[in-house]
Amino acid sequence: MMQCEFEALALRGNQTVSGLLYHSIEHFYTSDNDYHKTHGGIYETKQEFVKRAFGGKVNTPKTILSKAIKMAQEENRFALMGCNVSKARLDEMDALIDQHYRYLAKWDY
Repeated sequence: MMQCEFEALALRGNQTVSGLLYHSIEHFYTSDNDYHKTHGGIYETKQEFVKRAFGGKVNTPKTILSKAIKMAQEENRFALMGCNVSKARLDEMDALIDQHYRYLAKWDY
């Protein structure tokens, strides 16, 4: 999926997201890891992915960012299930993921 396609499917009006944030979302869409297989499948169409992950064409760039952060945090917690990781460490990882995605949302190329 191209950035313009994603923006047309997920954003209201003619708004855009940063290129770096888009690439993170694209990576999530194309990944075939266990989390993606369990939560939505690896054979989703672009439209199905955007509707499942972002709720369709109802978003602003700010809500896209918060939903992308949530997906990344959930994916991280899923990957660590069964590991002996404290809640404090998981919260720390969530904060780092949040910080990283907010950084990506600021920069375009």
